[in-house]
Amino acid sequence: MTTNIPRSLQALCVLAITSLLFSSCLKDSCTKIYTYKLYKPIYMGYDELRSAVKSLPASELNSVGKIYYKAPYLFVSEIDKGIHIIDNSDPSNPQIKAFINVPGCLDIAIRDNILYTDSYIDLVAIDITDPLNVKETSRNQNVFPDRVFANGWTADPIQGVVTGWNIMDTTVEQNCGSMYAVSAFEDAFVSSFSGGTSSGNSAAVTPGIGVAGSLARFAIYNEFLYCLDNASMKLFDISNAAAPDMSNSVQMPWNIETIFPYDHYLFIGSTTGVSIYDNANPSNPVFVSELSHVSSCDPVVVQGNYAYATLRNGTTCQGFTNELEVIDISNLKSPVLKAIVPLTHPFGLGIDGAHLFVCDDNAGLRRMDAQNPLTIEIKQTVSAGETRDVIPLGGLLLLLSTNGLYQFDYSSGELIQLSHLSIGN
Repeated sequence: MTTNIPRSLQALCVLAITSLLFSSCLKDSCTKIYTYKLYKPIYMGYDELRSAVKSLPASELNSVGKIYYKAPYLFVSEIDKGIHIIDNSDPSNPQIKAFINVPGCLDIAIRDNILYTDSYIDLVAIDITDPLNVKETSRNQNVFPDRVFANGWTADPIQGVVTGWNIMDTTVEQNCGSMYAVSAFEDAFVSSFSGGTSSGNSAAVTPGIGVAGSLARFAIYNEFLYCLDNASMKLFDISNAAAPDMSNSVQMPWNIETIFPYDHYLFIGSTTGVSIYDNANPSNPVFVSELSHVSSCDPVVVQGNYAYATLRNGTTCQGFTNELEVIDISNLKSPVLKAIVPLTHPFGLGIDGAHLFVCDDNAGLRRMDAQNPLTIEIKQTVSAGETRDVIPLGGLLLLLSTNGLYQFDYSSGELIQLSHLSIGN
């Protein structure tokens, strides 16, 4: 879900020169030969998109997106493909039970037996009473903006949604005075880099509602589902869980990324800071305050009088900061940064009492002592590939990484691995 500034791929392109093969200059003429990477979109029509949700047999994890827990199941999204359902009755031996085919999915939220997920531009409600035979119960069409890819270009919405790219090396000859050969590339864009989409966890499981990771853009509070896009929060009334009804849209700062409900407040992480909204009236959250920081990616979790946010740099996140911030929120109208812990490249995080867990990318999973939030110490680091997000569940830790799904027992304080579902197995 990203900004919706559409530009037709049929008329516009961005050319990035990957190599200059040859140039020749004569007295009255000059030509150059360039090689480009041409990205031609693969479209899925709306009829196909909106009839695609169905149960499929269990399949191996090929990639991981977001993680969600609702006893006894784990739900792991495979970006743009669908959702794996994993029976976690025995955390030492999790069993992949089924796969829900949902093109364009990323985020997950669950209330009772209804799962909510995005399907490119739509919000889909799915009955998971029988995980082996799910059924779509309703669909809110066109509630999320079209995706934005490299350099701000979007697909042609008339043709449908983009599900992939045909990538071709293309060579053209041009006059020296001409930078681009726009007419050579119809219905595509060329670039030196590929595009992508952007992308809390609760302290306890609310009856009927599951637990999300800290990178979540969906959250449930009372009878409302909150969904973030790049610059707004969409509210859906789920008093009739099987048929969510969009009831409000709250404008927010640009590049909002994550949402964490705590008490009757919503903590919104963005690339520029942490925003706090009073959610006493769940149908109309009201802005309270914001703590700004340098441009970076920023998931946030909360416990007691402190919020914990990780900042990281990168192409999408910008900035040069990689750290954990500890924010005093005892006065919600005036949050104060109280402590900083330098890290390598942190992603998601979770907290349970004195146990703070941070995914520090390929530097590992960090277990920290947060007994005193102002003097946090790293106590243990576990190697688990490029770590992405965690959910602590009162002694059981779920970890999602590019290596797959890990589970740890931390009831004794130390992280003890219980199981690992690897990518490709």
